[in-house]
Amino acid sequence: MIIKSQVATYIFCMVLVISLLCGQSYQAHAQRIKELFGKEMPTYTRIPDQEFIENSFLQNEMPFGDKSLAYKIRLPKDWSAPDDRVLSNYNLSAHLLGDIAVYYSPPRLESLRSKFQLQALKLEFEVTAEQWLLQYVLSNGFTLEGLKFHDRDKVEALHVDLREGETFVTRTIAQINGKRMILAQYIIPAQSWQNEAPIVAQSLETFELISPEDAVIENLNDHMFLDIAKFSYPESWGIVTKPVRSVDRMEAMINNVRAGDAQILDGQITVNLTSAFVMKSLEDEIEDLKLVFRKKGLVIGDMIETQEDLDFHKQIEFGFIDVYDGNDTQNKSLKYEVWIGVVAMDNYYGFISMLTPSRDEDFFTWSRNTTSYYTILKNLTLQDRAFSLEQ
Repeated sequence: MIIKSQVATYIFCMVLVISLLCGQSYQAHAQRIKELFGKEMPTYTRIPDQEFIENSFLQNEMPFGDKSLAYKIRLPKDWSAPDDRVLSNYNLSAHLLGDIAVYYSPPRLESLRSKFQLQALKLEFEVTAEQWLLQYVLSNGFTLEGLKFHDRDKVEALHVDLREGETFVTRTIAQINGKRMILAQYIIPAQSWQNEAPIVAQSLETFELISPEDAVIENLNDHMFLDIAKFSYPESWGIVTKPVRSVDRMEAMINNVRAGDAQILDGQITVNLTSAFVMKSLEDEIEDLKLVFRKKGLVIGDMIETQEDLDFHKQIEFGFIDVYDGNDTQNKSLKYEVWIGVVAMDNYYGFISMLTPSRDEDFFTWSRNTTSYYTILKNLTLQDRAFSLEQ
């Protein structure tokens, strides 16, 4: 049972953190994902470059002789690694972050020591750094206070968390290198954050992975629509096809089935290739796709967003994605998203639809499903020997 003094201490720490970050906070698991993506990173007054260099040292290291873990960073001058550090049992895991390096500030009387740590995780599925980091924040119940997107493989975040009764402010860089997620973090007691925030921000600007790798995290399988078109999909997904009775309309379904005996379906993507010469209007074709979802017991609700600025193959003349809310008619508490994408290429239209748990319901599964969806969309192409009805 929590006694009154503990409650008072917790409230004091949370109020302190809120004042330091100059913004109202609330628990990360209660924050809508769309709001998390829009969180801007707080800015701080820069330390003059010469002063920063004089008060820091360059750490350049290749942990465990592994090139993919090699990094460099300028750390605060009086920070050091503990003499009794034991990292010799490092084991790259797909489920737990493994420690690569750790450095501490000098001991203090008024609060716990600050810490810089470097960790790594083996990735199993294609995902962006931003998606992975938001899932990390959500699953740990942290409060996100800022997010800075660098590129698909690198993102920076600021969050608040409670550990063993103490409140910490953590600034993080999550960066994908090959098949690994590298996590560089400053973990600062709330009482010390105001003083350390500028040098922490500037220090992370110097963080660099020395040997960047460009590797496919998950292998792709190809599916052919006769010799007309093909697309690629992650090998962990299962494919179900229908017999091709006409080159005017062809369909393939790709399922994300959870590992285990229960065979739970975590996501489903359907690719329809339709000849422009037999197609109804674009609006009618989309309504037919919606009807398929309705027959499965799904109510399609409001549109969440439309995406048009997408990374298509050069054959694609135009394309877009409409994203809708979805609800199960049998269980209204289950929240889904319905994605309907359309691409035009020569004499065919591609309709790529997806059913996935909503981003607010299961962000990890949503991230995996949407990344696979974009992979399929990007790789849908006509073949050189593509059939043409004009011939």
